Amino acid sequence: MKLKLDLKNPRLRTPLLIGLTGVIGIVLWYQQILTPGREQLVELNKRVKAKQDTLRTIQALKTQLNGLKEELNSAQQVLDSLKSIFPDQKEVPKLIREITSVARASGINTTKFNPQPDIEKEYYVENHYNISVEGGYHDLAEFFAFLANFTLIINLSSVKIATHSGLERGITQDMLDGSPVMTIESSFEMTTFSSKK
Repeated sequence: MKLKLDLKNPRLRTPLLIGLTGVIGIVLWYQQILTPGREQLVELNKRVKAKQDTLRTIQALKTQLNGLKEELNSAQQVLDSLKSIFPDQKEVPKLIREITSVARASGINTTKFNPQPDIEKEYYVENHYNISVEGGYHDLAEFFAFLANFTLIINLSSVKIATHSGLERGITQDMLDGSPVMTIESSFEMTTFSSKK
């Protein structure tokens, strides 16, 4: 039995055209929609995997977050305490207030406080001041002891101590009244330090 295809026959031609159109439609659907969709799906799966890896890393680091916050607070406290010793900038008004209060507490009169030019070093700045004071011998020692106990780093140099010029005139009425007697004068160079920005 031999099959004969007669394409002129409408009964055979219509189903054959419908089938051929269906096959062409399936091939086009596969090439135009399914294949790019699969590629897009593969790309999306890669992105999802990368995001999941990032999420796992974040979740692993999240457990360390509280420890890191505590370390940061501790480091901030250390930095704040170091800033009181080694400030970011020259603080002349604050320094004048502190020296004045220390001088009063020790019974010393400050007669001169002259800021001098700063000297820049590689990592810090030296802030120089010429200071003169007058008072009693033990009061001066107490004044220097107060300066030594400042939180700020202070170096004293070129310290000169001499008898007060008023003593050369002899015993004054102040000495007889019991008022504080200025027996010595001292001048020195004070150096503080600040960080270089």
